[in-house]
Amino acid sequence: MSQERSRRSRSGRSRSRRRSRPPEPPTGALAIVGRISHLLISSLFFLLLFAAPMPMGANRDWAWAPIVIAIGLLSVLVAFGLAGRLGFGVRPDEKMPLLLTALCFVGMVAVALFQMLPIAPHAGSAPYYAEAARILGRATSAVPSVAVDASLADLMKCVACGLVFLMARALCASENGARALLVSLIASALLVIGYGMLMKREVDSCYVGRFLKKIGDYVPGGDHCLMSGTFVSSNSFACFLGMAVVAALALIFNDRRSRRRRFEEELGEEAGENRLVSWFTGWRIALMGVGFFLFGGIMISGSRAGFAATVVGAAALGYILMHGRWRSRGQISKTLLAALVVGGAAAFIAGGALVQKFSHLPSGDVLNRMIIWRVSLQAIAKSPWLGWGLGSYQDVFTLLAPNDMTQPNDKAHSTPLETMVELGIPGAMLAISAVLVPWLVCWRGALRRRRNRYLVGAAFAVAAVPIVHSTVDFSLQMPAIGFMVSAFLGMGWAQAFAPGDPPAMPRTFTEPPE
Repeated sequence: MSQERSRRSRSGRSRSRRRSRPPEPPTGALAIVGRISHLLISSLFFLLLFAAPMPMGANRDWAWAPIVIAIGLLSVLVAFGLAGRLGFGVRPDEKMPLLLTALCFVGMVAVALFQMLPIAPHAGSAPYYAEAARILGRATSAVPSVAVDASLADLMKCVACGLVFLMARALCASENGARALLVSLIASALLVIGYGMLMKREVDSCYVGRFLKKIGDYVPGGDHCLMSGTFVSSNSFACFLGMAVVAALALIFNDRRSRRRRFEEELGEEAGENRLVSWFTGWRIALMGVGFFLFGGIMISGSRAGFAATVVGAAALGYILMHGRWRSRGQISKTLLAALVVGGAAAFIAGGALVQKFSHLPSGDVLNRMIIWRVSLQAIAKSPWLGWGLGSYQDVFTLLAPNDMTQPNDKAHSTPLETMVELGIPGAMLAISAVLVPWLVCWRGALRRRRNRYLVGAAFAVAAVPIVHSTVDFSLQMPAIGFMVSAFLGMGWAQAFAPGDPPAMPRTFTEPPE
């Protein structure tokens, strides 16, 4: 009787294992078709991210609209599983954080849509609708959004960022996909700065294509503008280059090691000199040169916030990579000394414009920004709950700006502040949380993982550059940068929930396995 019970128990366990076993991967022609479709979709996805900064940071309707359409089509293909068997599938351990992120994002979208409906309560815009009705002689239903068309346009960009996040989470779950994203960012930054160097020589950086960046006419030989590459703003240009610098650092100091090398390092049998020589590969030396070149572009741009945000991103990456691996205080000192030497050399070579900007901190630009922030706080106070409508900041500033400020302005030069103006405080908290939750998931995953830690760390640190920079500027609102940040958050999310680390190699072996 006991033998029969034992046999039934073993049979039940075997059936349970068969049921929980993942489906076998396709073989033959079906596998070849799957690999080709995955390669094509991934290539198109990375190509979109690579090319997005070229048309003025994709900050014009004719630039971002086709990109959004392409992102939508690719997301449908990924959802149908043409880029992998999982598609947008969810692992058990990521259900709760992904649900929280989705709720924040859907809540933000719901607030933006509610602002366009006449059923919404009257907000700060109601008096202006009433005045317009009095002047025009006919009534128009008052809605919280001042500019519904602009609200729809910005909402489409936000939805596209959400789709980019989901696609990167699916396409960058493998190490090769994640590294391809890092390389795409670096290659795009090289093209951006290459165009910037060309325009610096041709027109002193005063043009981006046919767009004149200065007020008035351009005088050849007499006008000089800050380098901005394919972006109109030198600050957004510096922020994008800073993201690429951090990506290059992640690839330089990656923790990919062979099994033999891990064994030797754990036993301490490898000589430091041989390790240093073997570390300087041709790939790493090339990345060092690229990093210096891009960092020089940041210095030439004269962006103080871009420089500071890049330093913050690089420091975050360094902390993540060395977390739990410091061997002595001397190693910390050497690392800090190397960072100071590298930064000092780049500053000496190309930091003239940056130093000049730092020497004029109380400039008209800073004073204007203080006025803009004060007007933004006034707008929040007038409509704190429902805001003024997504994408309506330019009209709101026109309504509330002081009479002595004649310079037009369409940005709050602080993305969190502008979000509160447009969505109200509750909606802004949802929008900010939709970014911070994946960012914190990357941070937590980077500190917990040993395998491929550099990828999760790169996702957090690369995203840190525009997130930090956007507290005092608007780089995160540039579609090209917003798409890239969403992709890195998705990549970091996928790597944070990737299969676990292999067990540590035992220290009792006398010889490494072959």
